Amino acid sequence: MTARIMVYGVDRQRHHQTFALYGPYSSKTVSSTSATIESGRIGHILAKEDGSLLECLAQQAGLSREAGAWLLAFGAVYVDRLRADADRALLPGQYVRVHFDPKRFPVHGIDWRAALVHRDEKFVVVNKPAEIPVHATVDNRDENVLYQLGAACGEHFYITQRLDVRVSGLIVFARTREFQRQFNGLLVQRKVKKRYLALVTAAPALGRHVHFMEPTERSPKIVRAETFPNSLECALSVRGVRQIQGPDDSPHTFEVEIDLETGRTHQIRAQLSAMGSPILGDVHYGSPTPFEVNRNGYPGIALFSTSISWIDRDGQLCSFTRTPPWSEDTSRD
Repeated sequence: MTARIMVYGVDRQRHHQTFALYGPYSSKTVSSTSATIESGRIGHILAKEDGSLLECLAQQAGLSREAGAWLLAFGAVYVDRLRADADRALLPGQYVRVHFDPKRFPVHGIDWRAALVHRDEKFVVVNKPAEIPVHATVDNRDENVLYQLGAACGEHFYITQRLDVRVSGLIVFARTREFQRQFNGLLVQRKVKKRYLALVTAAPALGRHVHFMEPTERSPKIVRAETFPNSLECALSVRGVRQIQGPDDSPHTFEVEIDLETGRTHQIRAQLSAMGSPILGDVHYGSPTPFEVNRNGYPGIALFSTSISWIDRDGQLCSFTRTPPWSEDTSRD
């Protein structure tokens, strides 16, 4: 059995996509006796002899040294289940996992400093673009908000919260471990007010809505109206619904204002779908309608983190607001 492998390259120094296809490597076949390949994307290798990681990738996975170095620099290689940051010595029997085809995200060409909404000595607020993860993924260490923002600003930030890859809008990163601890405490106590705007074609009912989510890492997330063993409570409030005027031949579109109480993965997406109001562009949760406003298409799904606020430990209000990307294309009745 053989597997055909392709790899893309990234220039980490200049932070631009090269999408380099590595000559002989792109058409090379790899024997399953050297590396177990899952669907041509992931290789599982046990090192046969003393040597370097790059030598192992060359000898047992059929990679050129250049291709192996690119994947290593990209964060797509693991040794004994830990991400490898550089070439290193290997002993016989050590386990190597390599992701041959890392999932890519459109980070290049973005002015990450311009994405900063606020910056002080404790934290920053960022207007996150759609289709970019907040942090590293299993096969891609660099193409995420945390890494790109840190590279642009020349410092390390700490995660305090997350937004789905396909969602855009405001998100807070800590500049100190102390603020990270304080902000996480506020989130646990539900003292951070998070407001979202979403576009749907069926208006949901106003008021507070509670569902219960199955505790699984898989998606789409499944929520039910009634509690069940080990379920996770999901609570949000629909504060307002406004119809948006579009072309006469387009379906009715409604802008929904949502206050989020809990912060489960995909929570708003799953709850709105369960209420019969899936978000525009969210095929994963049953939306048949693309994310378009007045025939202008947008990346991601029509869900935007529009404001975030809290009272800090000195009693001062911290409040930040941004308008969604579709605001210039809409007029409300």
